[in-house]
Amino acid sequence: MDNIVLFDENAEQYDQWFERNQHILASEIAAIKLVIPNFSKGIEIGVGTGVFAAQLGIQHGVEPAKHMREKASARGIQVIDALAEHLPIENEVYDFVMMVTVDCFLKDILQAFKEVWRILTVNGYFIVAFIDKNAPLGRIYDLKKHTSEFYKPAVFHSACEIRAYLQKAGFAVVGERQTIFDLENKLQESKPGVGEGVFAIMKARKISMQCDRA
Repeated sequence: MDNIVLFDENAEQYDQWFERNQHILASEIAAIKLVIPNFSKGIEIGVGTGVFAAQLGIQHGVEPAKHMREKASARGIQVIDALAEHLPIENEVYDFVMMVTVDCFLKDILQAFKEVWRILTVNGYFIVAFIDKNAPLGRIYDLKKHTSEFYKPAVFHSACEIRAYLQKAGFAVVGERQTIFDLENKLQESKPGVGEGVFAIMKARKISMQCDRA
């Protein structure tokens, strides 16, 4: 099944998961807040139903799945129908861009990161939150993803892989956080660095030139 169709047909189940696991969501939001920059105009790529954007004060989003887009709009997010690899957005429009567990569904992650670089202002920030496949829980996710409706088609990445993609796209990683150390629905701590928590976050700053234009 195409990833867009998958999320379009399961938008309600997506929201319900966060409702059932509200403490895990709160832990992830809290971890992002520790690294989120002050921004005047931000956008979430792969905004989904707007669960994260709405709580983080992000008013713009990109989402190709129609029913997810509708839910995000209902949360007050202005949503563009587009793919991460081909953003219909002018250069240097946003000073902050965020992606949350989107990398594992992208067809061309480097191209998507280059698009983020393009739409960011000089010295703008990019936050990538992802399932770290090398974390203890990440290895379990990878082994059991075939049992999950959402993660079945996912290709998880390690922190080293995400860091390399960011550097190739023209970013300097300036901060890392991690959370979610077990799947119990409880508030969980946030730690600096990556490698332990399955929910990993990298804060990257746009540098003046992309390292790899190819």
